[in-house]
Amino acid sequence: MQMDRFNITRQTITFLVLLAALELAIVLVFPLVSVVFGAFAVLLVALVWVKAGIRTRKWLWWNPVAVPLTQVEGTIALSAVLFFSVGVLVTGYEAIRFASGEKNVLTGYAFRHMLRSQPSPPLGSRSSSYSDPAMQQRLKDELAKAGIPYALDVTDGKEFIKWSVEHNAAVEDIKRRRVDTLFSDNRNASFPDPALRQEFTDWLTQRNIPYEIVNSTSGEFVVWEKGPNDLVRQFMEGRSVDCAPSAAASASGKAGQTRC
Repeated sequence: MQMDRFNITRQTITFLVLLAALELAIVLVFPLVSVVFGAFAVLLVALVWVKAGIRTRKWLWWNPVAVPLTQVEGTIALSAVLFFSVGVLVTGYEAIRFASGEKNVLTGYAFRHMLRSQPSPPLGSRSSSYSDPAMQQRLKDELAKAGIPYALDVTDGKEFIKWSVEHNAAVEDIKRRRVDTLFSDNRNASFPDPALRQEFTDWLTQRNIPYEIVNSTSGEFVVWEKGPNDLVRQFMEGRSVDCAPSAAASASGKAGQTRC
């Protein structure tokens, strides 16, 4: 019975093209698998060679193309050559990357891209972010005023302020005194009437109490760091016109809003 010799048919070419596409996807995501396939390809070639040798009783061919292979054996042999070639290329490429100092070897281009796209604070740094743009800007201003260098990093549309770890104690003190407690220690007031706000700031100036006007998403606030936290009450009690803190401000205890 005459054996059908191996021929490269349209089906064979289609199969090899699909196999090459699969191998490319493996290289991009799991290059280690392609190296394993390259080692496995050596076993496949040896298996085909032994099978052909047993069938033909010949073990050495100077011309590999002249080896009498069946259609299945030929397809397996070409697949093994593809696996082996890609495995050798990947191994050489990753070896060059490792020799150049790259540590993330055999991770695949897709994973390396994911690692690069995952921003994280660099080693030896800290970061902070506020949802309130005014407080975010205030921290920047306070760091600049204190001469503390910082950098900005945007992650998923959210801006982070980063500073080196050596300035961490100073930054935390600034955040505690000048940012985080800005609207939480009752040393602030918001006046719907600009004239009343001006009257209150003049009252603070007469008593040598430093203050500043801070813009927030909730409006403009008069903020003071030194002095008692009941200055709004003292101010209102001293006015000739009978005005009282609003019920909303008294209940929240956050902004000390006052109205006539």
